[in-house]
Amino acid sequence: AEYMGKPKMNSVFAVLFLACAASALDNGLGLIPPLGWNTWCTLGPCGRDYCDETEVKEIAQVIATSGLKDLGYEYVNLDDCWASHRDANGQITADPNRFPSGMKAVADYIHSLGLKYGLYTDAGLNTCSQGERPYKIPGSYGHYEQDAQTYASWGMDFVKMDWCNTIVNGTQLKPEKQYPQMSAALNKTGRPIYFESCEWGVDSPWTWIKPYVNSWRATGDHHDSWSSTAGIIEAVANLGKYAGPGGWNYMDFVFTGGQGCPNHQAGQRCPGQTDTEYITEFSMWVMAASPVIVATELRNMSAIQRQILFNSEMITVLQDKLGRAGNRVDTPACDAADVTLGASPPCQVWARPLSTGAYAVALYNADSVSHKITANFGTWGWAGKAASVRDLWAHKDVGQATGTYSATVPSHGVVVVLLKQA
Repeated sequence: AEYMGKPKMNSVFAVLFLACAASALDNGLGLIPPLGWNTWCTLGPCGRDYCDETEVKEIAQVIATSGLKDLGYEYVNLDDCWASHRDANGQITADPNRFPSGMKAVADYIHSLGLKYGLYTDAGLNTCSQGERPYKIPGSYGHYEQDAQTYASWGMDFVKMDWCNTIVNGTQLKPEKQYPQMSAALNKTGRPIYFESCEWGVDSPWTWIKPYVNSWRATGDHHDSWSSTAGIIEAVANLGKYAGPGGWNYMDFVFTGGQGCPNHQAGQRCPGQTDTEYITEFSMWVMAASPVIVATELRNMSAIQRQILFNSEMITVLQDKLGRAGNRVDTPACDAADVTLGASPPCQVWARPLSTGAYAVALYNADSVSHKITANFGTWGWAGKAASVRDLWAHKDVGQATGTYSATVPSHGVVVVLLKQA
């Protein structure tokens, strides 16, 4: 699909460009990191992998009517829970018990709400999970073009492709070959479909995959626990330079408010993190310009979910049109001894440049006790400069600072400020 609005090419470069474009993603999507929801942790603990069309339609209705859509949440995505088998023609089919109306009908409903619909597949022979079913779910290997055409005919807007069961006839497939093939297959449909790779960052995809996907998993799986969240943040601390409009380092789902419970009761949550840790999780995904895909129950949002998911000031930073990801710019000495002695530096400063000339700055405390953390403006080229300071979680202006800004940050917490040169 040709990216509408792309400038005309000088004919001298046309042949070379077309040769490259044949295998490159060209869908005009992902110019800013997307916001959305996924089925992964709603009706039970993460990994149960169950979903059905009632759940999906009801969540879509909540997004459309609660104000989330107006803030930019637009994708309603299925994980490894929807497919059944291939028919006699090799076409993938949806589980008729979970999606009795069929995928096209559900897509039409979601589109009628002004939202977009996404699904999951796998690069290999089978997907990663059977989702409580007594049979394996087919992956897309050997059917990339056929599956891409099927997804387009259903009206899909987003495809996540996982990396399980990728040994075929005794040979390990290579991400560098498979993802470009699926990218080209999606291009060929003529429908703009956001493409996300999920090979867990095992071969440094940020160094090679941007021409083929809109976002790539830069990390292993994220779980609803602080140790997992801290590890994910650490993994992307220096990857910002690889991201930008059209392609983003993806840190996996956020678990705002907590995953579902083992009893599988809709609306119940069994949080694995504290409210402070959920605020840090969301904040650091924003600082890194990661797509933010929420994987928890939205039909009866808790107070902390509303506080986090509706933070319009943080979302404005996430989707800033400059498209520059933030990085860790400093690990200043803490005001007291490091208690945790973990893999992450205890006191950290992250900075993200914005299109207005301002900076979003996060003071992040990975330690198990509170610390006063100081950001030195010189780490992003503002040495000695004066700036106004706005706290993006307190939603208030907190005065001016010159050269440095300090705040006391709770254990596993974060203070995020917007700095504008005075």
